[in-house]
Amino acid sequence: MHKSTKYIFWFFSLIGFTIASSTFAYKELLIENRDKHPIRVIKVILDGQHYIVTSPAEEWGDTLANLTKKVGGDTAVNGTYFCPDDYGYCGGVTHTISERVYLWDGQNRSKFWPDTSIRMVFWFTKQGNPLLVQNNLWSLQDAWLRIKSDKEKFSSLYFGLGNFPVFLYSGENVIYGYENYLDAKMKTAGNKTFICSTKDGKTIYLWVVWGINLVKMPDYLKESFDCRNAINLDAGLSIGMIYSWFVLDQWLRTRIMDAFVVLDRAQYIKLTGVTPADKTPTVSNSYTLTEADTNKVKAIYNALQPFIVKNWSKQKRSFISLLRSAVTAPVITADPQKLAIIKDLLFRLFIQDQI
Repeated sequence: MHKSTKYIFWFFSLIGFTIASSTFAYKELLIENRDKHPIRVIKVILDGQHYIVTSPAEEWGDTLANLTKKVGGDTAVNGTYFCPDDYGYCGGVTHTISERVYLWDGQNRSKFWPDTSIRMVFWFTKQGNPLLVQNNLWSLQDAWLRIKSDKEKFSSLYFGLGNFPVFLYSGENVIYGYENYLDAKMKTAGNKTFICSTKDGKTIYLWVVWGINLVKMPDYLKESFDCRNAINLDAGLSIGMIYSWFVLDQWLRTRIMDAFVVLDRAQYIKLTGVTPADKTPTVSNSYTLTEADTNKVKAIYNALQPFIVKNWSKQKRSFISLLRSAVTAPVITADPQKLAIIKDLLFRLFIQDQI
């Protein structure tokens, strides 16, 4: 075993077991290996305590931090494809090329409204319930893209973003209908981002899976997250992630055109003026870190810094890989306190900034 690995587990051996406490868990950050792929995914339980909204930028784009604060949130991921000003065909102007719905009055929409073309809109009703909808007015030959327009649903959009390819529609893998629209870059294995809803419509997962081909994403999302409806989000240089005020990812292209933002109930009511119907909160038995636990995490984090400074990116990736594996190890999952400590440590290792 590498000496740095021994060092980490030496710290964990000093941590005693305490009784887990019951908390309301509506939003959770999952950093782990799931079915052979590293993931960093936000899990949102739609039990009336958290909601997902969209935050679009004006022409020229905006940062993910500003788009998050614009709607009063503290957790967000980058949204859909757009035309960046550094691409020659964009004419030096950053602008949207996707269907965007924002503000429940339906007044702020992309110029492509109401034709979603090959895109489907992943949207939410005013009660926060997710659905997929398409209003394709084109005469496309692709069978999977000729989805019947549902004008009644389409006109009731509250928040939504349209993108392609669609990974899953009503539980069915439909990515092959987009074969003519997938370029070589999209088909290459790498970091793939997504948003999906589960079969029961009560849970949303969003963001990134590492080391996977785009064509393999639908089956992976269905099997690993129980996704029923899912679309692709933008990746590459536009990737960005903020969780509970902390920037966990921000790549070179900082000005984007839209984002999915997670709000708590109070933030949602303040933004929309709508008081959603009450739902039964989800209770989780996950362990809540005490002040003493947090101090232990800080001690471990500080102890790792000499190793990280000595061999920065390689050593940091090594620690993250080790901890990702530990999160799902039976000896760790059986100990709620140790599991919570490792998750918190993983979170700290990804922090780049604070908004």
